[in-house]
Amino acid sequence: MREPTFTDQVSAWSELAGATFSFLVLLIAFATWRTAREALRASRDANIQTKRDSIEQTRPYVYAEVVPSLAGSPNWDVRVANVGKSAALDLRLDFSDWPEPPDDVAQSVRTLFTTRRTLAPGSSIRAMWRLESGPDSRFEDGSVEAGLGKSGTITLAYRSSDPEAPTYSDHFQVMIDDSGLWPIPEAGPSGSRLSGEKLAFYRLGQSIARAIGEQRR
Repeated sequence: MREPTFTDQVSAWSELAGATFSFLVLLIAFATWRTAREALRASRDANIQTKRDSIEQTRPYVYAEVVPSLAGSPNWDVRVANVGKSAALDLRLDFSDWPEPPDDVAQSVRTLFTTRRTLAPGSSIRAMWRLESGPDSRFEDGSVEAGLGKSGTITLAYRSSDPEAPTYSDHFQVMIDDSGLWPIPEAGPSGSRLSGEKLAFYRLGQSIARAIGEQRR
């Protein structure tokens, strides 16, 4: 067997150095690729989160509440408002306890709820929800109340104009008897000592004050 010469040793060391260099280059390339992949993934996740944040910040937000009526106590109105930053499209509502058969007030609310509409940001819809007759009077059909009940759940569904935004759905409780004593925006004496035109003008002023106060509620 021939003894390895100096040239052979140099050649072997060169091949080993070349293989080691190639392996190091491969490791560096793999590390660079992995770093680039992680950076790309982080950038993509950041873009997705930014888009989600933008959707949340500019989304419509519609709520429903039953409040004392502009027609005066002890009547009630339903108010549907969009306090979001964009229009609510295809808005439709439902109620958990529709009376059967519905009277005129209940039917008007059902028509309002089932008619799809667009609600612009900062706008609202208000309609009669419940009417109650006075202690010494009744409605023409002999009943003492009309419209919808004092409890139940109002469901809303709507969407945004952004095609990537989800369809929103929310539930709001009607709890007239469980909401404490409602303050009514009306002040001053009762006017019990007034009569005739003075009483009529006094009640007109009360109605105006109540309406202004309710609009600010």
